[in-house]
Amino acid sequence: MSSKIYPEGVSTIPPAGYAGKIENTMPPDTESHMPHHYSDLRPDLKAPTRTSMVGYDPALSENAVTVPIFPASTYVFPTAADGELQFARAYHLPRDDGQQPGLIYARLNNPNLEIFETKMAAIEEGAACAAVFPSGMSAITTAILATLGPNSRVLYTDPVYGGTYFFLRFLGERFGITAVPVDTSQIDLVERALSDATEPFDMILIETPANPTLSMTNIRRVTELAKEYCGDKQTLVMVDNTFLGPVFLRPFECGADLVAYSATKFIGGHSDLIAGVILAKDPKLMSLIKDYRTILGGTVSPFTAWLLTRSLATLWPRMLWQAANAEKVARALAADHPKVERVLYPGLLRPEDGEAYETYQQQCTGPGSLISFYLRDDSWDAAQRFLNSLETWHLAVSLGGVESLVEHPRRMTHSDMTIEDLDSCGITDGLIRLSVGTEDPADLISDLEQALDKV
Repeated sequence: MSSKIYPEGVSTIPPAGYAGKIENTMPPDTESHMPHHYSDLRPDLKAPTRTSMVGYDPALSENAVTVPIFPASTYVFPTAADGELQFARAYHLPRDDGQQPGLIYARLNNPNLEIFETKMAAIEEGAACAAVFPSGMSAITTAILATLGPNSRVLYTDPVYGGTYFFLRFLGERFGITAVPVDTSQIDLVERALSDATEPFDMILIETPANPTLSMTNIRRVTELAKEYCGDKQTLVMVDNTFLGPVFLRPFECGADLVAYSATKFIGGHSDLIAGVILAKDPKLMSLIKDYRTILGGTVSPFTAWLLTRSLATLWPRMLWQAANAEKVARALAADHPKVERVLYPGLLRPEDGEAYETYQQQCTGPGSLISFYLRDDSWDAAQRFLNSLETWHLAVSLGGVESLVEHPRRMTHSDMTIEDLDSCGITDGLIRLSVGTEDPADLISDLEQALDKV
């Protein structure tokens, strides 16, 4: 098995390095009032160990080993003066003493939310803090709205997840945001877009590997170009790391300012919750995003936060297991099957693939468990025959769960894209996307082969 599947141990947690220019009066969110903050741990502890070590003190919950659920919607103040102080901290009022707000009301924060956020920030290399949201789209859109204003410009990966595409392509203009799609896997195209721009970009939104083509973007090179061409402009780089992270890709180490996740996927891992996460290097930037989350009402329920915390405990073994299975499935599909035109999977990249191979080798520690492939018969009729013949694979959207899923991007997840945009990105009727789970890979491969025989 390729050593790429087994990432090396993580290094010490670097200090926050982003010198943001966004003005905000909220105090830095570098310390949670929950015990065992990760900055107090030995720096040599690896991320999977930190997952179980931080954010929760059993002594505060009857010595329960696992985290209880705190379903309360509101919290008691010891005194009236304390209640006044907590609101001053939460809303930056004159009495704000610069400390972290305590528990007030579950829309602002709750114990389960804080426990998960502390753990999530501890395992994402380079992160200072995290914020959890009711969905991945809630996380991404809130981060965009919090950091950008009217007349802002965003350069984004093309193709990108359908929901992100729809917001940037059709809704962003209502907020005065101009969005420019670029195939960020081609660095020359990124450089051309930056150099030709009449105004510097305020944000670059990278999705790597791209959904559903799995094209690889060199995050470090894009951040370098942003600094080169955007001058004094503080161009934020946000990376959607849903497909590979935090196990196989560490965007902060590549220069990203923000990292986004659909936590519904691998972080949740069991197809039983909807959530999203934003992480930041700069606590001031995160404080601004959390302000917007509070006012927009984008806070997860205690139960969802509890489920996410449960899932973090098995994140590493699940993602490693799924990636090992995916490599076997991808190689079987790529073995000159007469019904398969081409297989897209990072683990199949070779030196002759040029920039994509180099990017994968430089910034990834494993290939993940998403596979896309083209049927040789590039028709919707052929795709339907294949999809409807599968028995072990579940015909469903989403990804990252322990069960293997299959879907049709052009007619499902990316159906909100225009025909012209679908065609230009290579999202054809013959493109199939697989999310490989934890089943026996021999069974998964056998099922794919019998379904391909029906095409």
